[in-house]
Amino acid sequence: MRPLIISLVQSINGSFAQDGWSTGVSTDTDFRHFLALRRRASALVIDRPTALNRQLPVINAPGKALEHTPVHVLTESDPAPLAAQLSELGVDYRATRFTPESVAEVIASLDTRADTSAGEELIVCESGPHLGFRLLESYPGAELQLSVSPRYIHTATSHFCQLRTEIELRLIETRAEDDQVFLRYRRA
Repeated sequence: MRPLIISLVQSINGSFAQDGWSTGVSTDTDFRHFLALRRRASALVIDRPTALNRQLPVINAPGKALEHTPVHVLTESDPAPLAAQLSELGVDYRATRFTPESVAEVIASLDTRADTSAGEELIVCESGPHLGFRLLESYPGAELQLSVSPRYIHTATSHFCQLRTEIELRLIETRAEDDQVFLRYRRA
């Protein structure tokens, strides 16, 4: 089973976003961690809002470090309209249907780049808390890497996750760098 890392950032008071996006919650230290994790990925998984955000740079744009990295957009709705929207945007992202029952098959079927000289076929999920927690719930061995920023943020869109679930996690590592805290979890 391929390793799956779910990368999330939040403020000290639990905000996942500022003005609807996680960029405002992040710090320079968190961003360095995020880039290092992304560079290890042989494939990336994102959610629909991230994929359709015209303000975000294209992850695998020509000339970028991740130019040949497959990007998969998991959606619980019909992937065909999403694929058409992605095509209109000119991004090389693959829309895939996600259901809790099929997530292991979806991840197992992901194309990964041929160069895995580091020996990893790591899948990295860059999404909001909804998809992240759905993957934790559905994919055995998924790891949550939570970065806690030394910021206190509360805006109208900072606590947007309406997901109702309960997942027990086991802390496997803590690390502090500058004022940022990094926590690694697996399901208990």
